[in-house]
Amino acid sequence: MIQTPLGRIEITKDEKKVDCTIRRVRNDDRCPELNGRFAVLIDYIPDGQEHTVSCCIKGIRESKSDFIESDERVDIKSFCRETTKLSIGLFSDIPDEWDKTPDDIMDYWTEYLKNGVQYHIRAGAKQAIYPFGVAWIEHKSDKNEVQTSYGADPTIWYDEICAKEKFVYCCVKQEIDKWDPYDFFPEAPSNEYDGESKRIMRKITVSSFMNEIAEAVAEVFSESFGQGEGFSADYCRNVAGKIKHRITKYENRLKNKR
Repeated sequence: MIQTPLGRIEITKDEKKVDCTIRRVRNDDRCPELNGRFAVLIDYIPDGQEHTVSCCIKGIRESKSDFIESDERVDIKSFCRETTKLSIGLFSDIPDEWDKTPDDIMDYWTEYLKNGVQYHIRAGAKQAIYPFGVAWIEHKSDKNEVQTSYGADPTIWYDEICAKEKFVYCCVKQEIDKWDPYDFFPEAPSNEYDGESKRIMRKITVSSFMNEIAEAVAEVFSESFGQGEGFSADYCRNVAGKIKHRITKYENRLKNKR
């Protein structure tokens, strides 16, 4: 999870810790002085029930210095303690269509909590990714404190982050399916290893080294099939190298198109 100067960030679904993707986001011209900036992505699979998904600072107490910073497409709550300011953002529940109400078209509504923010996902919600942004600055001033609201705004980085996640997942899935350590294919359905591929994707990035990918593959397959199955990092090095090669090849192709 994310450790901040104000406490550890906890991501929960229905008040229980949930698996999620966490990515560090680079500072940009709008927020060059941030000490931390992260994207949190929750891959929501609908089950016909209502749920809450929350992003909170564990153990922090509500203060009069906490305040809300919202815009058209984003809801943000900020927490100030001494010289540190931390902001947590999520997509707004206000629809873009002015002639419709949130209940007409939105799959969720949002809420500010004492120590964070959360989505309330409706029973009829479709499959979607629910993002949170977390950003902080440790030496805030009247001039730079606005940077945390930019840093925590998921509308700024959401499309780019999701595109990279999809790209990495495709690279992982293709090589894991070809590896097929249990020879499930062609009899097994095409999604046989999709759960493992998605969990590996969450543990790596486009810049991960081959040994990091090998460790991720070993950890995920050991969790799925048992520690005694021999999925060591060394055993997984070959498929990890192929995943790394595919990611690098596609990355270079994208760079050449720009």
